[in-house]
Amino acid sequence: MHVCAMSRRNIRGLTWSVISRLSGVNRLGRRRHYFKRELCTQEPQDLKQLFMRHLTSRIKANGPLSVAEYMKEVLINPVTGYYINNEVFGQSGDYITSPEITQMFGELIGVWCIHEWQQMGKPEKLQIVELGPGKGTLAADMMRVFSQFKEFNKAVSLHLVEVSPTMRQRQSEALTGVMTPEDTSVDNLTQKTKYGPEVHWHRFLEQVPNERSCFIAHEFFDVLPIYKFQKKDGEWHEILLDIKEGGGLRFIMSRGPTTNSKAFLTHISDSDERDHVEVSPESGTTIQKMSERIWDQGGRALIIDYGHDGTKTDTFRGFKDHKLYDPLENPGSADLTADVDFSYLKRCCGEDVKTFGPVTQNNFLNGMGIGVRLQVLMQNADDNTRKVLMESVRRLMHPREMGEAFKFLAIAPKDTGYVPPGFSPITCHNEQKSK
Repeated sequence: MHVCAMSRRNIRGLTWSVISRLSGVNRLGRRRHYFKRELCTQEPQDLKQLFMRHLTSRIKANGPLSVAEYMKEVLINPVTGYYINNEVFGQSGDYITSPEITQMFGELIGVWCIHEWQQMGKPEKLQIVELGPGKGTLAADMMRVFSQFKEFNKAVSLHLVEVSPTMRQRQSEALTGVMTPEDTSVDNLTQKTKYGPEVHWHRFLEQVPNERSCFIAHEFFDVLPIYKFQKKDGEWHEILLDIKEGGGLRFIMSRGPTTNSKAFLTHISDSDERDHVEVSPESGTTIQKMSERIWDQGGRALIIDYGHDGTKTDTFRGFKDHKLYDPLENPGSADLTADVDFSYLKRCCGEDVKTFGPVTQNNFLNGMGIGVRLQVLMQNADDNTRKVLMESVRRLMHPREMGEAFKFLAIAPKDTGYVPPGFSPITCHNEQKSK
């Protein structure tokens, strides 16, 4: 209790320090699937038709696709992939992420990183490694906070794990403030940010130097491929994709257990009452690699995503124009996603590290002092800006918006003797209210 109380006091002081200085103011590379060269010269509508033809040809030749294979094709196919060809983020895209809603989100993540660096003993070097950094908004907001702390800013370097050349250009613009380089697809590209530290781009996590790191993964794990399984007559069957009569795609159930159901369901206990399960082995492998680095080199990880603690069943869905969309309709035109199973991620971390959470986004941001930051921003704001700020915080915090759906999970070395900020239960407000 004493250690936790000290940690909370420290983070309040750090948050106030950041506020005083600022008061003036979801992918890892995955295996590519190549198909006919003719796709490169087609118009967008023709591309969709040829892509559908490609999918049906694969099914006819090799049998039904797993949901994981389908997600890989739809999201990162080098010619027709959703993340290659579409405006993903913002009002003009298909969804808005928390960093796009307000700068406060990224600022508080930055504060968290600084606090953890202090707890590590202020090492001379620390890598901030973001997986799937989107347009670079979160990274830019964090770096702006870092720039207010000369000692930390001198120690830090930024590493972005990004597969899309288009997104690399967006990130470069956000972080450097200048025109992007001619070729942002080059592996291990390095630039100087406008905040001082260098930013390095990598296609794969393995390319990031194995040094002390603070990993940030915001809406990254939810798009990693999943396998879907259904229990019938006491046996697990796999949900697959096949061609439906008259064209298009449909879900089917395998006739019996598959290689995937035998390999990927070993963590499901007999007491689990679910009859439908989604598993992302790639997520497990990724978080295991992060955990091994934290055990080997020290560091931290902060995972932020919508998800559950091993209780939900069928969550696979599409998003288009900020609305739910049939995931089998017009493949490549909508984002595909599934809720993250945090209990599975925690299990994959292993016993050499310590995990905290998951806690709700409401809990984390409250613990990090978002209310204090909001008050400072509103002091010199006009009425319209105040309304925008209030609405932004409401979207992040309200239980019916992002407050309960999004969860935070932290990973630290096993010998960590305190609870990281944001992960202690928020009780003071409720206690005062009850009095």
